[in-house]
Amino acid sequence: MRKLFFVVVLLMMVLPAWATHQRAAEITYEWKGGNAYEFTLTCYTYTPSLAGVQRDSLLVMWGDGFGDYVPRVVYENLGDDYTLNVYRMVHNYASSGTYVVSMEDPDRNYGVVNVPNSVSVPMYIESELVINPFLGYNNSVQLLNAPVDRGCVGKPFYHHPGAYDPDGDSLSYRLVPCKGANGEDIPGYTYPQASSLFDIDPATGILQWENPMLQGEYNVAILIEEWRQGVKVGSVIRDMQILVEACNNNLPQINAISDTCVVAGSILDFVVSALDPDGDQVTLEASGGPLGLPVSPAVMTPPTDFGLNPAFEFTWQTVCSHIRKTPYQLVIHAKDDSFPIPLSNVHAINITVIGPAVEGLEVTPHFQLTWSPYLYCSNVSAIRVYRRTGSTPYVPDYCETGVRPGYQLIAELPANATSYLDDNGGQDFLQGVDYCYRVVALFHGGAESRPSDEVCVQIPNNQPLMTKVSNDEMQLLDGPMQVEWVRPRDIDPQFTAPFNYQLIRNLDGVESTVYTGADSTFRDGEVQLSEVRSLTYRVEMKDANQQVMGTSTPAGPVMLTGTGGDKTVTLNWTEAVPWVVDSTEVFKKIDTVFVKTASVATISYTDVHVLNDVTYQYYVRTYGHYTLEGLPRPLVNYSAIIEVKPNPDEPEPEPDQPVYELPNVFTPNDDGINDVFVPRDITPELITNVKMHIFNRWGRTVYDTDDIFINWNGRVGGSGQPCSTGTYFYVCDVEMQTPEGPVAKRLQGSIMIVR
Repeated sequence: MRKLFFVVVLLMMVLPAWATHQRAAEITYEWKGGNAYEFTLTCYTYTPSLAGVQRDSLLVMWGDGFGDYVPRVVYENLGDDYTLNVYRMVHNYASSGTYVVSMEDPDRNYGVVNVPNSVSVPMYIESELVINPFLGYNNSVQLLNAPVDRGCVGKPFYHHPGAYDPDGDSLSYRLVPCKGANGEDIPGYTYPQASSLFDIDPATGILQWENPMLQGEYNVAILIEEWRQGVKVGSVIRDMQILVEACNNNLPQINAISDTCVVAGSILDFVVSALDPDGDQVTLEASGGPLGLPVSPAVMTPPTDFGLNPAFEFTWQTVCSHIRKTPYQLVIHAKDDSFPIPLSNVHAINITVIGPAVEGLEVTPHFQLTWSPYLYCSNVSAIRVYRRTGSTPYVPDYCETGVRPGYQLIAELPANATSYLDDNGGQDFLQGVDYCYRVVALFHGGAESRPSDEVCVQIPNNQPLMTKVSNDEMQLLDGPMQVEWVRPRDIDPQFTAPFNYQLIRNLDGVESTVYTGADSTFRDGEVQLSEVRSLTYRVEMKDANQQVMGTSTPAGPVMLTGTGGDKTVTLNWTEAVPWVVDSTEVFKKIDTVFVKTASVATISYTDVHVLNDVTYQYYVRTYGHYTLEGLPRPLVNYSAIIEVKPNPDEPEPEPDQPVYELPNVFTPNDDGINDVFVPRDITPELITNVKMHIFNRWGRTVYDTDDIFINWNGRVGGSGQPCSTGTYFYVCDVEMQTPEGPVAKRLQGSIMIVR
């Protein structure tokens, strides 16, 4: 009996030591070529536990239905009852896809405050691997700082995982619950209790605990996600442990610069120092991307400093291969030598390496652009040409790259290009408008250089210019058109005065001359704008000998449409005019008067201050200008008044109604994805006729078709010059068969081309 009692007691002593050991863990990976990846499982275990000794391999599930026992390659006692375990293996995947790589091991160490019965809860971690050749192969973040740390009750605690992404992907951080059996959130798990704050900065990755309230061991999980071109390409979950004890210590203070940038080829140099408010000696060091680069890495002199006022000089001779869209993060660590609990502080500095600007940009009156060869960097992937109407002669900030909003990308050229002829996609340039250009260099990953200086050109104004095609503001309800224009500024001496004009109207596809004379204004009482489907005007100018001097660019009125939703009204309008539209005011009838409810710089507006089954009236007023000096401004135009009734919460569905729905964006860049503009939803056997008219903001037609599938490839006429990136407008008349008989619908909207 005494022998049996001894065995039972021995088992009671040994079993807890075997079962309690996992303190922190994470899985990272490195691409080895093809679909092969090397995975590294890093675990920190409780040193006295026999379970840690026995774990010379751990089972890792690869996320493709297979798993392997991964061998341990590092086993190191770090002191303070922490042991480092590193497991490593290469795994080959059969195909592209998204894979969740995971490890589950029983169990966590005993006594974790925020994990109920932690000694019986498995340690579960996972990382996500995305294999997508279109986005490029991916390496996970590398976590340079250990996942174990110490803090004090009532004192601020800061920690940074030291995440470095070798591919230059954007990183985001967030806290997630620690996971246990089968990868589920641990029942009863809570975030550590704080006096005011426990959170992580989603951009810098600094974990902030203000302030720990109770002593003990705590586990928290940090999800670090990688983003490339706005698409998630991978993630790593770090499950870390924080030991909180009682002390009177205060954090050391760090003196360093904030986020900055450097032009490739230049040297970035600054000094970092630290000081402890308690007079303790401080160890000052740093980690992060700039220090681990294979080519021209940053250096610190000395690499680590220790003392009452430690300091080091950070020096980085940047080169062109360092250029990337996302910043490099340098993490400064300062740790005092207070006993028994030393405390640490962290400071993160984001450093962006940018490309030098393209220099020597010039433009001729014939829209021929030239610039100096880009000799600064050999890793340029392309030269981008941007254009806008109207000048914005800003001086870019030192860290500013690319161009500001308002410019459109009109060409992407080979890296060695030094010229470009802008033919405006085969269309005429507009008179009275400045065309202004900037050029930037493009690097791998989408990073753009600093912008070039702006250059502008304007063609001679030898044609009349339309200035108003508007619903008559004095008779908005009736809807007659008020049309105005101005004579050209640069009249060729060959033409003889007096001059006269012919105003030509295109109403729903039918052209007619509605005015002949010397005046430059006309009120078209034959048109009621609220009943018009499509409408434009142009002016032809003749001299005394009836020689045609020129014809204006067509201009159309503001065409307003509205759609009722559930307690919402969405307004859309088109601006087919040859001038720059600056803003639009939205008017809504309240009681008996129209009241301005919004001013926007877009071509749509949603009103949420409405009720279902109530009819509302709206109109819009646009403000614009030509960039040519001496012309009237602002140019003010009114739409017709429309009525819209919001739908009730559950409107009656239309029985078996065939759908013809058009998207609002496509990407004709010949990558095989979304290259052609086609209906998003269609019942072709019930569509009897389609008339599609697509035009640019100047009212110029770029594509017409009666193909029910439209099939626009983003080029002028469907086969000519590519249309530039930007917004285009359409009017689409659709005839279809329904159970109730033939139905005709008019669809109006905008299309965004993104290349």
